[in-house]
Formats: sequence, structure tokens, C-alpha cells
Amino acid sequence: MRALFFCAALMLLAGEACAGKISLGLPIACEPGKDCWVQQYSDHDPSPAAQDYMCGAESYDGHDGTDIRIRDTTSSADVTASAAGTVKGVRDGMADRLVRTDEDKQAIKDRECGNGVVLDHGGGWETQYCHMRKGSVAVKAGDTVAAGQRLGKVGYSGLAAFPHVHLTVRKAGKAIDPFRQDAATCGGLADPVWSTETLSRLSYAKGNVIRSGFAPGAVDLKDLEDGSLADTNPVKDWPALVAYGWAINLEAGDTIRISLRGPDGLSAEQETALDRAKAQYMLFSGKKRPAAGWPAGVYEGRIDILKDGAMRVSQSWQVTLD
Repeated sequence: MRALFFCAALMLLAGEACAGKISLGLPIACEPGKDCWVQQYSDHDPSPAAQDYMCGAESYDGHDGTDIRIRDTTSSADVTASAAGTVKGVRDGMADRLVRTDEDKQAIKDRECGNGVVLDHGGGWETQYCHMRKGSVAVKAGDTVAAGQRLGKVGYSGLAAFPHVHLTVRKAGKAIDPFRQDAATCGGLADPVWSTETLSRLSYAKGNVIRSGFAPGAVDLKDLEDGSLADTNPVKDWPALVAYGWAINLEAGDTIRISLRGPDGLSAEQETALDRAKAQYMLFSGKKRPAAGWPAGVYEGRIDILKDGAMRVSQSWQVTLD
């Protein structure tokens, strides 16, 4: 009787989970493509290689979920319930730490999910939310939650190389890709469990620029990841003027070009071709300050991502020095 009541309650809240179907919303409160991005999808390749649901390289071997990232460790977003359900289990208290070394991996062995929540939606459906920020988990086992309810904050606890929420969807204990339930193949959507509205917000993209700007010297990817590079406009006494771009989900064969243009014919450019897929890549180019200081005028930075000579992604930004 309790199971029937639970199922009926979920059907009222979440639709069709008990009838063998489920419709999932975003597991994160953000605007995809603006302040959050899908970094990795489920792996559809049974070999040691990896393929996402579109036969692309935005995954890694054995990955069983969808990773939606925020920009850096200073960014913030709520983790939210993708559907109504009951909290099956939680974990909190693990430190937020970007995993960069084998020693880092060993430190979280058998706790790769980090701080997280598991929801039971009835009908054999479960969702698991991983890598929440330490101390942010806002629910406890046995709680009933509504779709869209806050579960915690996006963090980087557990096996996390970037701040994100990892969502695993399970049916009868088996992980499935919410974009394509047919895990044996790839090549597009197949019986997705995302809602229509969610799918429209999670359009597949081969490459995204997640940050670009100017800096007074060489740029280190680590400084971008931990948010320590200030987002400031150039001033006349900067010792150098550098344009940089930070992109994710790049493919083998992509060419990344970064350029700086300014008054009096100022010009700098760097270009590199990728021999393999890159989950993220940063490139910068710039000039040292002239003896008389930076001349007044408009300075423009630009990042282009090309494939076989055709433009795939392009972004530019400008600043005016008086």
C-alpha cells in the first residue's frame, strides 16, 4: 500500500515515472551556453576509446553520466532535482579540491562522487548528483523533494577536474544516457528522458569559449581554473597586453587562433593545431608595452576555432584606452 501511495504521489508531481517513463529537467540552476556548459556526456563506446551520443569525443572511457560545468572555482550555481522524488542517500563533508595528480585521485578513492545526493523517483528510476560543494547539501535521507528543488551547490569534491554537477540517471539499477537510452550505438537522440524544454537548452556543441579577455602578462590555465586571474580592463602602465581565450570540447584537427589588434598597426597572433581531442585548451598572444606606453585607441582580442579551414567558433572582445 505504501508503495502504491508513493507511486501515485510521484505521478502527480513528476508525471509518468511510475508508468515506466520519466521527464527530467536541468540538474543545475544556470543558463546553458552563458554561465554553464555540458563538458562531458555518457560514453557509448564499449572499447577503451570513448564516444558521446553524437559520436563525438566529448566523453571519456566508462563515463556514465552528464557533466554540466560552471566556469571556475569562484563561480556558483545551485544543484536542483531533475524530477520529484524521495532522497535515498546523501554525503557531505568532503573537501573541494581539483584533481590534478595521481595523489589527488588516491585521496578520494572509492568516494569519487564526492558530496552528493541520490533520488528515488519510483518505477525503478534514480538520479544521482555528484561533486557538490562541501557543506552545501540541503536535504537528508527520507526527504520528499519537488522537481527543481535545491539540493545543494555545484562544487568540485570527489573526482572532479573542474567545478560541475555530474548527473547519473539509472533505470532498474542500470545507468542510461538521458540523451540516448540505446547505449549500444551513437549518432543522435534516441528515446531521451530529458523534457522537451531541457533538450532545447542542451543543444550539442562542438566547442565553446567559456572565458576570454585581456591580461597584463602570460596567462596560466591554473589561474583561470581557480579564478585567480582578475577580469580587468587594460591600463596604460600594463607591462604587456595579452589577449587570451579558454575553450572546451575541442576535436582532433581543430585549429585554435588567438589574435590581438590595436592602434598604430599593433598586431600579435598565435595559432595551434590539435593532434587529439582536448577537454579544455587555453591560448594567449600579446605584446610588451612600448616605451611611450600603450597608445590611445581600440584594442581587440579574438579567438577563432576552425576545422578543415572552416570557422566553427569565433568570439571577439574590445576595450578602448583613452
